[in-house]
Amino acid sequence: MLLDVENITCDKCPPAIEKAIHAVDGDADVTVDIAESRVRIEGGITQQQAIDALSAAGYAASAAAPHSGAGSDCCGGCS
Repeated sequence: MLLDVENITCDKCPPAIEKAIHAVDGDADVTVDIAESRVRIEGGITQQQAIDALSAAGYAASAAAPHSGAGSDCCGGCS
């Protein structure tokens, strides 16, 4: 899943974000893109669980728009 996340401002944010996600799914693969304020998560965690975990850690998150670039789940078949 790909999430837009507010308040990703520095190199201290990715470890905090990863910790929040790993508290719910210890095996999740978490990639934080500071420049794009995006987080890609692959694992057994649901989108709502991820949003809730990030919110509890102080990061407002929402689902990234479909076809939104690198990290999108888009297969490219409809364009």
